[in-house]
Amino acid sequence: MPSVLRSVDHKDPVALYRGEKVLQIAKKIFGKTENVDQAFAIDSYYTLYLPHPLLKDVGDVPRELTRNYVFFKTILESEDFAETRYSTIGDSSLSILVASLIATEFEKSVEELQQLAGGNSDQRELSEEEVRNIAESISRKISETVDTVKSIKKLMSYGNEPGTGSVFDLEEEGEEIIKLAQLADIKAILELLSRIPNISGKLLRPYERYSRGEIRGFEIGGDLERVHPSEIAMPKMLFRLKLAEDKLLLYDKVLPKILGPIYALVDKSGSMEGEKMVWAKATLLALLMRSRKDGRDFYLRFFNGIPHQLNKISRRMKSNEFIELMKYLTRVKSGGGTDITKAVISACDDISSGATREVSDIVLITDGEDKIASSALSKKLKDVNCRLHTVMIMGDNRDLKKISYRYLRANKLSYKEIIQIVNF
Repeated sequence: MPSVLRSVDHKDPVALYRGEKVLQIAKKIFGKTENVDQAFAIDSYYTLYLPHPLLKDVGDVPRELTRNYVFFKTILESEDFAETRYSTIGDSSLSILVASLIATEFEKSVEELQQLAGGNSDQRELSEEEVRNIAESISRKISETVDTVKSIKKLMSYGNEPGTGSVFDLEEEGEEIIKLAQLADIKAILELLSRIPNISGKLLRPYERYSRGEIRGFEIGGDLERVHPSEIAMPKMLFRLKLAEDKLLLYDKVLPKILGPIYALVDKSGSMEGEKMVWAKATLLALLMRSRKDGRDFYLRFFNGIPHQLNKISRRMKSNEFIELMKYLTRVKSGGGTDITKAVISACDDISSGATREVSDIVLITDGEDKIASSALSKKLKDVNCRLHTVMIMGDNRDLKKISYRYLRANKLSYKEIIQIVNF
């Protein structure tokens, strides 16, 4: 079946592949695609992907494509859809995901109309007004979801810089990504993270000085191994004088510091319900981004009266691991009491079982004023070479403050506090 768009060839193998992919994802989400054909799927993709998708003249469109023509004419005239296209133009993966969402919503809308009419698609065709109403409704709905899909995509690809040898295939996880993007919990968490303009630019990568490392800048000193060539070109007497006074111009050379895992230990007791839990989940995702930037393993454990399931995310996280983590976050609900001592001991044991020799960081996020065994915890942390970063949410705990490497209080639950927490 031909396209309602100019310069789009539905016989082209690439166009056919994209249409099949859109239908495949839509079918997984809704269970069927009886009212959406491949022609509709291909045109959905190209209205999102092309910089200037142009409709054919109405006289050149066969009667059987009238429905598609009216639908795409309506969404291309929609302001909501125009905003959506800012994110999808030239982005094949995102265009396929959003096209799948369009196909799913169209299928739902047609089925609802059929149920209201008490019939099925074989009994009557949709009127042009009905098609326009469906298109306008879909334009509004997808605009609310696309930003969340984009945020999930950004998080999934974070840390996969060129040369890392790992590329995420968003299309393979399309069904799960769209389902996640429609959950209120995920939207709230990602909205908080999105307020940080560029979290990677806010993080300081840890380095250690090394005379044969990479050049970061210049400094003054007396290390001959790092001396700048311009100093050697000076008269011998002046060179010796500057050397004696440690005033030679040197290269500042460093190597990335090797560190153990980052361990997020998050309180899920009853008092953490609501805004506190959303903020805590957003913070642990920011910590995950930090661990990927530094090439560190990432551990996560929620706790209340007892420590709960341990999640370990390797430094080369796969797309399905990330999706499973996000699904797990949506299932975690607050409830129960608080036992900080037991939780920190469990974290130390988890880290020591990995036989890591490098310094590890435990980030404890809690609002609890639970009494702790400070002496025992301090010894345990020292034995396994762990630094405890305590984040108190709208509260205070003097015993924790004494044994913490860093002690931070989050009172406003803002993104600025998240940046302060992950920047260590």
